[in-house]
Amino acid sequence: MIHDTRKHDTNRDYYFDDLNPGDAFSSPRHVLTEQELIEFAEKYDPQPFHLDRDAAKSSHFGGLVAGGFQTAALAWALAQRTGVFRKCSMAGIGIDGLQWRKPVWAGDALTCRFELLNKRVSSSRPGQGIAVWRFDVFNQRDEIVLTMQMTQLLKCREA
Repeated sequence: MIHDTRKHDTNRDYYFDDLNPGDAFSSPRHVLTEQELIEFAEKYDPQPFHLDRDAAKSSHFGGLVAGGFQTAALAWALAQRTGVFRKCSMAGIGIDGLQWRKPVWAGDALTCRFELLNKRVSSSRPGQGIAVWRFDVFNQRDEIVLTMQMTQLLKCREA
């Protein structure tokens, strides 16, 4: 679990070269609204416990919850809001160990904390590096609701 986060300047441009294993960042909070939850479900995950308040009450969740992939997409959106990836992000390569730990409810205030686990210069793509990050999404009670490792292709400063 990521606790310590580096103070960072959201106006700074980060590149692969600027980031080191152990660097950790925290996103601004986002309160997930019922409208966001339902709109995502209508398009991408149309199950009753994501769409209909009454149907969700009789589900095993006991109420309306966000779809897991909505939470994963939100993790990346929150990380983007930090500005860390503004200049350096080139492509996602993969996600490993994606786990939904707790349901996410309308009204939950979510924060994404992410830490660079390791990195290496690409042997086949000059000016680019490969970085592996751990992402944890926390609710307002500081409970982890999602965790995953994301591998990314990042641009080097001198690319």
